[in-house]
Amino acid sequence: MATHSQLSAWIERMAAHFVPEGIPLIGGRILAYLLVCDPVERTAAELSEELEASSGSISTNVRLLMNLGVVTKTTRRGRQAAEYRLNEQGWNDMIDRRLRALAATRELTAAGLRLLSGDPERAQRLRNIDEMYGWLADELPAVWERRPAPPR
Repeated sequence: MATHSQLSAWIERMAAHFVPEGIPLIGGRILAYLLVCDPVERTAAELSEELEASSGSISTNVRLLMNLGVVTKTTRRGRQAAEYRLNEQGWNDMIDRRLRALAATRELTAAGLRLLSGDPERAQRLRNIDEMYGWLADELPAVWERRPAPPR
């Protein structure tokens, strides 16, 4: 069983991993914590205490994660505080959106290449990017279709 300090170190590594994805460090901490906490639901106050973060920071980042679809909010009758939990299906949806964004980028690069069809020198950098996105757009959907069934 992992110690508290080992789990904290792992949460920090996970949080740092998501920074290049546009998720602030505290948002990554929330996401990582919700991946492994028991019970699976936590209030904002519990997240604040466990992650040693201000309530404002928790609130802001929980909203961001909810907008991304990877965290959901639930309320219970008789309980004043809302609870947050990981949305595993939302995680799949987020990846699916990113795959569609790759295809959309390819459409944009192709349109740019059409505009620059008479200027091959100017188009070279764009062509390199278009080829990379073309490869990704061709290959990744097949990989995605072979993934295990999403959780229920």
